[in-house]
Amino acid sequence: MSASTIGTFAGNEQPLNARRTESVDAPFILLLSSEKTHKQFGNVNVVHLIEKANLSVTLCNLKNEVLGFSAFVDYPQFEYEICEDNLWEKWIPNLGVNMLNMCTPINSMFMHYFTAQQEFTMATATEIIRAVFNAVPELYFVLLLIKRDQELEPALANIFKPAHTFKCKGGEFTLYTCQRHNHIPTLHIREAVVEDTDDLTPLFTNLDSLLTQSYGDYFISEAIESQSDHHHCLAAEADGKAVGFMSISSAVNLEFLQDTYELDVFHGLAKPHRDDDLVKAESETSMATISSVSVDSVDPNDEAAQQEGGEGSGTKQETDAKEGEEKEESATKADGDGADGGAKADEDDVASNAGGNGRASVRSNLSRHSSIEGKLSDAHMCPSPLTNDKSLQEGRVVLNPMYSQLVEGDDKKKRKEFRPIYAGKSNAFTIQLFCIEEMHEMRSVDFLPRIFKLFPDKDFAVISLPHLVPEFPLIQNFVRVTPRIGSNSPHELYVFHRHGLLSSNFVVRKARTDDLDKVKTLVEKIAFKERLIADVEKYNDARRDEMGKEIQVFVADCRDQVVGICVISREEDIEYIRSHYNIEDFIYYNHHRRDEHGHLHHFVLNPIFQNFSKMFLKEVLRQGEKSSLYYPVYAHYDNGTATQHSLITGLNYLVPIRPRRQICYPMQELGENLPSDRILNDQLPYALNHINRKLTLEPKVVVNASIVVVGASDVALSFLEILCFCPHLRFNNLILVSRRGFPNGEFDANVHTFSNDDIAKMSLRTWVTAIKGTMIGLNRGHKQIILNDGSTVSYDYLILCNGQQYHIPDPTGCDLQKLATNHDLTPAALYRPFDEGKIAPENVIALNDDYEYEQLVSWAVQIIEDHEQAEVKKEMSPVVIYGRNFASYLVVQLLINCGLKGSQVVLVRPPLFNTQISANDDDGNMDTFNEPAISKLVDQAMEQLHVKVLEDHVLAKWTTKRNNVGNDVVTHVSFTTDTKPLDQLPVSALVCLHPKRINYETFTALNDSCIVFDGRLTIDADFKTNDPLVRAAGPLVKYSRRYHASGSAFRPENQSSREIGFRLAMSVLPIFDPTLEHLISPAEEHSSKDTRDTIDLNQKLVPLYHEPKVIKGELPGGFTYLHVRKPGARSVYELDVDKSDHGMEIVTGDTMKGNYFRLHINQYNCVETITCLVSAENYHMMLPASNILQLYGVHERFLNNLKERFNDNLIADLYAYFRQPWSMILFHDRFPDFKQEIREILSSSPVGADNIPSIEAMVNSLVDEDLVIDESQRELLLKHFEAVGQRRSVEKKLLNFISYNYYHLPMYAKPGMI
Repeated sequence: MSASTIGTFAGNEQPLNARRTESVDAPFILLLSSEKTHKQFGNVNVVHLIEKANLSVTLCNLKNEVLGFSAFVDYPQFEYEICEDNLWEKWIPNLGVNMLNMCTPINSMFMHYFTAQQEFTMATATEIIRAVFNAVPELYFVLLLIKRDQELEPALANIFKPAHTFKCKGGEFTLYTCQRHNHIPTLHIREAVVEDTDDLTPLFTNLDSLLTQSYGDYFISEAIESQSDHHHCLAAEADGKAVGFMSISSAVNLEFLQDTYELDVFHGLAKPHRDDDLVKAESETSMATISSVSVDSVDPNDEAAQQEGGEGSGTKQETDAKEGEEKEESATKADGDGADGGAKADEDDVASNAGGNGRASVRSNLSRHSSIEGKLSDAHMCPSPLTNDKSLQEGRVVLNPMYSQLVEGDDKKKRKEFRPIYAGKSNAFTIQLFCIEEMHEMRSVDFLPRIFKLFPDKDFAVISLPHLVPEFPLIQNFVRVTPRIGSNSPHELYVFHRHGLLSSNFVVRKARTDDLDKVKTLVEKIAFKERLIADVEKYNDARRDEMGKEIQVFVADCRDQVVGICVISREEDIEYIRSHYNIEDFIYYNHHRRDEHGHLHHFVLNPIFQNFSKMFLKEVLRQGEKSSLYYPVYAHYDNGTATQHSLITGLNYLVPIRPRRQICYPMQELGENLPSDRILNDQLPYALNHINRKLTLEPKVVVNASIVVVGASDVALSFLEILCFCPHLRFNNLILVSRRGFPNGEFDANVHTFSNDDIAKMSLRTWVTAIKGTMIGLNRGHKQIILNDGSTVSYDYLILCNGQQYHIPDPTGCDLQKLATNHDLTPAALYRPFDEGKIAPENVIALNDDYEYEQLVSWAVQIIEDHEQAEVKKEMSPVVIYGRNFASYLVVQLLINCGLKGSQVVLVRPPLFNTQISANDDDGNMDTFNEPAISKLVDQAMEQLHVKVLEDHVLAKWTTKRNNVGNDVVTHVSFTTDTKPLDQLPVSALVCLHPKRINYETFTALNDSCIVFDGRLTIDADFKTNDPLVRAAGPLVKYSRRYHASGSAFRPENQSSREIGFRLAMSVLPIFDPTLEHLISPAEEHSSKDTRDTIDLNQKLVPLYHEPKVIKGELPGGFTYLHVRKPGARSVYELDVDKSDHGMEIVTGDTMKGNYFRLHINQYNCVETITCLVSAENYHMMLPASNILQLYGVHERFLNNLKERFNDNLIADLYAYFRQPWSMILFHDRFPDFKQEIREILSSSPVGADNIPSIEAMVNSLVDEDLVIDESQRELLLKHFEAVGQRRSVEKKLLNFISYNYYHLPMYAKPGMI
């Protein structure tokens, strides 16, 4: 949890640690409960209480033994019947106790349970209360309700004081209170004096010596002595000692900040002026910018905290310059654990930089950025609308995308970004230095009222921090400002408005009819505001939508001004959500009623109050009687569905939920045993975000480090997926640099790990900024990459995943008149790409991404239409496909599907030399399919389609001419062979799938920056290059020679891209994630490699990969093909089959009949290879790929004794076999977890019999003796398995698994059904 404490007990001293309660603590908590506990709190379901409580705290010792527990909820116990609908804030004023009138739902919680070890109750209660107040800075009161006839436990009586006794429906109760200041006193903030230097100097020197090195040993006293009307120094005092320091100044470089950060929603931090230019043309109005809400229409004269600011702010209030606001990118509360006692904002940081050169340099860099797609979580801050980039030109389709890029580049040069002009004076001051002792850091907020008193004419406090400085408690009250697109500032900017101090006036309530006009003002410029307003009107009219679904609308009110709105409804698709998303990673589903799940439609909150976002959501859950909220984000191509919601401003406070892999059910075979329609309902894919009661008080660890990922490969997407789905981390600066931005995953021919549905359900665009460009340079000194348009992108950590690409080949230029052959060529000539500095002919293309495949399809469709519409029919020249890999066969079928005849397609297969440079699955000239039956079928299909295949041909030259628009087009190509050349083959297009190699610009960028390059980029076992800040993975890399791992078995292209991305992410996460063991600190990152190698011997070994390599696609002849094999090098099929330890081949069907299914069971009786091939007419037989992949690595006994049944001729068709109802459990996404649980049973001793060896131990003992287990030994193991009751345990585990997942597995019978 955010606060941890260390305590000791008199007489039995031991360290204590307070942490958030986990469900596994429940059995130990029950052991602590006594009869007195039951009398005071009733018979409580502890598991249910942990699930529903806003905050549960467990106190444990260093052995993690539970010593105490307490649960806190934002409403009194239901069974007490004290108030209706949890609205206790309306009941408490009726008690007539002045002190209780200060209690609000924001600053108060109720203790629902407390128990502790008998001898530790006093200290346990004290430590838990201190931990709670530290964890929730907004909390000022903890309330406790006890029946009047019950005596309060002494430990609690020492903390809680009786406030009032009253009667209600539930009986007679006594209300006890506990106030923050008795445990965590408010700090006394005063003007700093020189005498404080002795107390303050150790605070700074313990954190960082940089200030002392830069400004001398007496910089604190010098800063204090230099105070003036524009510069002040404050000290926080506790027990007569200065424990904190803050230096503030009115010197703010607004011009630089306005150019670098998205400050438009804060009126540019300037005062309103009649010369302000804030409006742009209507056609340019942003759809993503959120409402202009006057931050000054709230009365600034709050209680004593900010009385002195009244006069100056009151004048500004009348000006009412509407600042377009609505944030969400604000700083969430970061974990306080491990905080180093505060942090500092450099005196020379960006906020107070007075130099004028910053503006010009930033603008010059911004103007060069070609195309950037901002992340959705920043949309409310950005002035540019989030639109879909349609790259395909209308009209004539050009095959080579380079010509399209030239036209797009001219269009982009004509576009000008509108920037508001602020003529007013500065309305902000900056915090230059800040530091506080760790034990007082949670009270850092006590500085804020005082600093606004010192500058009564200014409304904003700003502070900037370097990216690698973690957020500290003070910053958690500020709003993080999104950097402008293209900004390379090394700092993060945070803003706090004086009205953010109005906590006691921030009230959440149900909307009233008269709120409608205020809501319209709030959402004036929000995207899809019409839907939001319509929902509010429906709520006012009938409390229901047009479908009869209940709607609830809540507003955040501050002094009669609506500053926020939230619209929710009952979640009607909760069964679908449960079955399709891993919501059970965050909630125990069975502990939540169906009507407690809510659907979040709209959430808008004024940026001033952004630090109350979670409190707003907490109140919505309480007053709406919900326990969970769900918010979908639809893919960019589903804009119609997306308009059912508005882009909420609190997106960063929700956690993304991982989608679940679904079973593809055979409808006909299952019949009435199919899951319900609620589960099978076919919905548009979306990314799901979630918040529940527990998460409202659980802060995320905010990571501001700039992590730049180059290349949108499958490895990169997998890497970003892991980072984005870390629920307790929030990465503010994830940047993807790729030529096309995010892939759409819509083109099956370009075999991807991620489908379009996968990409939609991840919605990486919510958390990642995409920059369209290509890396051409790397400046390691300044930590910047240089893009092809001349712009730069700064990084703290650089991840290279750009892999290898197909290039247009450079014709060898051999003299065909002299009958040159392939023997005259060198491997370098065969793999030499076309000069990228030149423009290739218009009808030549290399296929690397979905965009280029779409270009090819559009071109093929258009050329067919043109040929059919031509008045004079001419024979169409063939399309030449140049490549000898799996993708080349897919392209052949793709063109035929587009309408080309087989005779109009020519496949040219160049010879392939074994090389470490090119990324290819094959070694030497191995067959593409490595399975004679498949290869024979494809060759016959090509022959029947009249597709001409030219073996071992190398492009020698092409002949071009100018077309009617002045572009070069290839009309004829010539090749060399092993014998005589092929000269002047007519072509209509040349499609290149050879050579595949590292981009030359990538090579020069790495080589010029002294990154070790040895044929490929060299990495260690932890994916690091020789620069620890630069990591890489995928076909771009190879392991350093010291690992002796240069063979094809270790080449990344022979591994699962998704698993590589996962391993890469896990190597980076320990740098940022405090919950992971063996943390790698930034200091370790910069330590010498030799030192690290001596510490971690695992660094000597390269990682082993386990997920299969998958190839799929549609082959010539319309055959659907799927091949799954183990990772690593491929061996020749014929040689592999002849090995004595090959295992068993199980084959059904025939390739010629189009119903081929092959399973290879290895010597360990596990599935190692799967090959499926069906014809178009038999496509209904094909099992979905997601189902088939789950068979890999499964023992044949799990497959219903597959080998025995096959040998008994009981299996004639594997397709039909795996469509039978019994097999559905194999395809369940949680089945691997079930197998692991079974393994744990077999590897452990029977319960209560530790002296009896486990099954696994007995097997190991027998193998050690005889190597092979005979039948008698097997019978002995089976008898032991049954005798000790482990068989019963396994059966019980299986039944529990089926029962819990029955919504997915209704085809299985359960006990009692028959």
